[in-house]
Amino acid sequence: MKTIRKTLLILGLVLVAAFGIGYLVLRDDQPPSTPDSGKPPGAPALPYKPGKALPTQAADITQDLASSDASTQRAALTPELDQALATGRLLPEGTRIDLKKDSWHENNGYANAQATLTKPGKPAQHILIGFAKRSSGWRITVVEAVK
Repeated sequence: MKTIRKTLLILGLVLVAAFGIGYLVLRDDQPPSTPDSGKPPGAPALPYKPGKALPTQAADITQDLASSDASTQRAALTPELDQALATGRLLPEGTRIDLKKDSWHENNGYANAQATLTKPGKPAQHILIGFAKRSSGWRITVVEAVK
């Protein structure tokens, strides 16, 4: 019984940390700059081997995160992440998310892909998006800036 409690506590802490990182990235404010190549200047590439092509449903759900409609943005998230974030819009109107081709890595119902996040009037950010497979398809479970 003690082992189950310890495991649940650790899992809870990991989830809270993941939600916190996602919240900070989605609400992050940076000084203005305009990228022209889709990749932020000086952004490091992640040390991943080339991945697979992005599943269409995952690419679509990622674009929903940049939607002008707040409910569409929130529907792109796993229910756990949605509940952990403050209500309302997640990203400002005009935000773009450009997924990197062949950056999809998947294992046991979880996946990640690299992307460039560009908010209006802000510099582009290199991000890693985490996905979880749910009955309704892929949902975003974490977004993390790559520094």
